[in-house]
Amino acid sequence: MPLPAAAAIATVTASVLADGAPALPGPLAALAPLLEHYGYPAVALFVLLDNCGIPAPGQTILVLAAVFAGTGHLDFASVVAIAFTAAVLGNTLGHLIGATGGRAFVHRWGRYVLLTPERMARAEVFFDRHGGKVVTVARFVDGLRQTNGIIAGTTGMPWPRFQVFNVLGAALWVGVWAAVGYLAGAHVGTVWRTAVRYQLWLLVALGAAAVLFAVRHLLRGRRGRTARSRRERLRRPPRPVSLGTITWEARMAEVGTHKGRGPEAAQRAPADRTVVLGVLGATALALGAQAAGGTSARLVLLLVFVPALLAGLGTLAQTVGAAIWVTAVIVVSSAFFPPESINGRALTVATVVGASVVAVLLCSRRIRREHELHRMRQSAVALQRQLLRPLPALTSDVLLHGRYRPIEEDAMVGGDLYDIAETPYGTRVVIGDVQGKGLPAIGTGFAVLGAFREAAFREPALTDVALALENAVTRHNAYAAQSGEAERFVTATVFCVDRGIGVQAVNCGHLAPYLLVGEHAEAVPLTAGVPLGLADLAGEVRTVQWFDLPADGTLLLLTDGVTEAQDGDGAFYPVDQRLGALRDHTPDRLPEAIDEDVGRHSRGRRRDDLTILALRRNPSAGLVDRGA
Repeated sequence: MPLPAAAAIATVTASVLADGAPALPGPLAALAPLLEHYGYPAVALFVLLDNCGIPAPGQTILVLAAVFAGTGHLDFASVVAIAFTAAVLGNTLGHLIGATGGRAFVHRWGRYVLLTPERMARAEVFFDRHGGKVVTVARFVDGLRQTNGIIAGTTGMPWPRFQVFNVLGAALWVGVWAAVGYLAGAHVGTVWRTAVRYQLWLLVALGAAAVLFAVRHLLRGRRGRTARSRRERLRRPPRPVSLGTITWEARMAEVGTHKGRGPEAAQRAPADRTVVLGVLGATALALGAQAAGGTSARLVLLLVFVPALLAGLGTLAQTVGAAIWVTAVIVVSSAFFPPESINGRALTVATVVGASVVAVLLCSRRIRREHELHRMRQSAVALQRQLLRPLPALTSDVLLHGRYRPIEEDAMVGGDLYDIAETPYGTRVVIGDVQGKGLPAIGTGFAVLGAFREAAFREPALTDVALALENAVTRHNAYAAQSGEAERFVTATVFCVDRGIGVQAVNCGHLAPYLLVGEHAEAVPLTAGVPLGLADLAGEVRTVQWFDLPADGTLLLLTDGVTEAQDGDGAFYPVDQRLGALRDHTPDRLPEAIDEDVGRHSRGRRRDDLTILALRRNPSAGLVDRGA
């Protein structure tokens, strides 16, 4: 309900006037006329905007409305109810904005603000684990209060789960600040002056605590790694070093120090020019706002967030340079816009230096951990890439195009495999997927590929090739059992294509291929056998199945990284429906088109390796049987 402006202002001013000081200090005084004229609607509008991405002074007007309630000029229960409803609706609107257009915006424009798809993927993983906590406490942090709903929607946080923490966070935020304003009431002037007087001491204490926490965390991490390394050396006998190990270590060292970047190569850091322009732009904005706001604004102190941002994105040199620059700018600015006392100026400088030191330490720790993680990922991915043939591959019978995308996460390195061999019996192709993930899965895949490359040339019958793969998985599982590892099975299909019309296939529990001819796209009706490694348990005999591959046809081979890709609602990728829309692509473009379509369906979230092969007959080969 709007208040009578002149009477309300006079009454509130008289009630809080003390010692000749302004009745409503700081930003509260600037918003007082707005609240006087519009009352509750002003509270609803500003809180709503502040919670949906627009930097409106919602928190300030909430405190001011509570002050008015404490002096009897607004109803406290109405202020709390309106602010709570507006906060929930604002964050809900932000989640809707992020869910509908946030990801497309990030993919189109994110690189200009250093938000790459890789960093977006890490943000999604972080929100999967800690999204509830972030949404709950984000309103108490400027910047996060305006954007946490949009971030949650962009990263795909489920709406029901988001709403639970949205309501909880709104209740806490409104409850705390409404209580502060209501209890302050007529004493808001005194409370404000006391807070300003001790704010620098509080900042110094928080900075010192942050430094101590960072140093303690670094020391504990180093001691923990040393203790674990010592225990592992005592527990395990020395491992023999082979020529392959030495070669791999040399390769990884080359990858890690490419172009002299050292540990920073683990993650793409922003270019030095970009950092310089960004720091100078932020400095200009802060100094301009400082000059416009006067000495009481102290907006230049916001520059301490620049080294903190670079600690999470940039190199160590960039973070150190930004920290030195920001410290120098704030020291010089303090000479033109000095605090109320010499002690305040000294405390400002000490706080800035402490925050800069924390940023540098955290950046150093991040780079070291990213480098270690990079080596772990690259070890698995490089090993797996060495097992697989480069594509496209051409034989006298077929032309094979494809797309292979490893997941490249710590525990999410899959075991997709494929190979092609031109043999005296025709061109033989295998595609498969090892059960499970991680380095042991790659080891099983290596055993299968090694057996295929030997048996494809040795065995005239395709069923004998499949039997060789079966025996390889069985032997590998026997070795794995001896070392305490889990036994695994492999789904695979072995094909043989020659210059005749027919294609032979032995399906060992793998996905059926798709045949694309003209405007038709349909699954090849292959009977699925048991996976490799389970034939003895099932007592099954492998059989050869035949189907036709016309000269203008394309045989599409997939792994479950395609068929099990899920959207935000958990729905799997509809291969049968989507192939109809993608069939116009040429065979060399088809795997890439499917990969991009799967990415759009899953919003860039991948949980498994993805392999897509498009096989067609060699256009230069005649349709003549080999035996002719």
